[in-house]
Amino acid sequence: MRKTIILIVAVLSLQANAQSWNLTGNAGTSPSTNFIGTTDNQSLVFKINNSEKLRLTANGRLVFHETNTQGFTNNLYIGGGNEIPSNNAGGVNYGNVAVGLGSLVANSTGVSNTALGFNTLGSSTTGSLNTALGINSMQFSVTGNNNVAVGHNTLGGIISGEYNTAVGFSALRAWGSTASVPLVGNTALGTSALLRLTNGNYNTVLGFNGFLNTLTANNNISVGYSNAPNANNASGNIYIGNNIAPYNSQPSNELNIGNWIVGNNGTIGIGQFNSQLPADGIAQDGERYKLFVKDGIRTEKIKVDIASSNGWADYVFEKDYKLMSLNDLSQFINKNGHLPEVPSTKEAIENGIELKAMNILLLKKIEELTLHAIEQQKRIEVLEKKMK
Repeated sequence: MRKTIILIVAVLSLQANAQSWNLTGNAGTSPSTNFIGTTDNQSLVFKINNSEKLRLTANGRLVFHETNTQGFTNNLYIGGGNEIPSNNAGGVNYGNVAVGLGSLVANSTGVSNTALGFNTLGSSTTGSLNTALGINSMQFSVTGNNNVAVGHNTLGGIISGEYNTAVGFSALRAWGSTASVPLVGNTALGTSALLRLTNGNYNTVLGFNGFLNTLTANNNISVGYSNAPNANNASGNIYIGNNIAPYNSQPSNELNIGNWIVGNNGTIGIGQFNSQLPADGIAQDGERYKLFVKDGIRTEKIKVDIASSNGWADYVFEKDYKLMSLNDLSQFINKNGHLPEVPSTKEAIENGIELKAMNILLLKKIEELTLHAIEQQKRIEVLEKKMK
């Protein structure tokens, strides 16, 4: 009888061991039939010290549970930010990837977000289609959509906004931004580029410290190291080069390429200018210009358009043209020291000369001189006849 009881216990023990996973492993398993898990629609829970640390949810999320001195719980996710059910067809909170303490912990209805790093997208509740890689990147974003942040603190302070791209330590950090003033369409590449922007759209800044302290800016382009670091209320500016400083603290429609090509509101300057070009292109002589050049121009060909037929000097040859007599011309020269209509040396130095106008004027004087020469030739011929 005793042997029979021992045999029954041994058989039952073998059967129990055959239906369990041993601490030292099992042999003879088949992947098609053997598995660790449940046979109902319930999550699989792993515990340490009788405290849940890992959960494989019924809808496929892998949720790591961790509590630290900062009080974060359920803060490391792979496959989604929390355990709100999803049907993957219009359901809430699906298609998210969150890896890092505090990443996507507040997500409620946001979809297709990727958060990698401590606190990334930590405050996002409804934001979707965001990618945040790096500690504290997009940390305070609540409703932002379609943003890309790569690097520590990138887009860290943005509350609301879309289509922003920030790459580099603290690029577009945006501390102090508000939900009522969303940032839209900005691109910041480089450490601290657009660091403090809190109000602005469609800026593109590439380079370390570009627009560093700017709070408000729209439609600016900057390429290079430390350009316009203290500009504010900036709009429509283009800076290409390094250490470019705007002419004004609140620049608008400026162009500066390497401090050699500058512009303002469509007026262009080539050369190093100590003062800003006039926005309306009106120079000291009262005339309007679109291009200012320092230190000269050398070229093989210049062609100037003439607006109309009466813009040329051939009207001098018309019969009703009143030609100044040589005596009157002599008196004018003796009194003024230059030809009529031609600017004096002082005027030329102060105001410069307009090439087209000067060429037409010189042609006019040549044609007047030609008329005088013809008249003198006629008189010579008359005198020669009288002398014969």
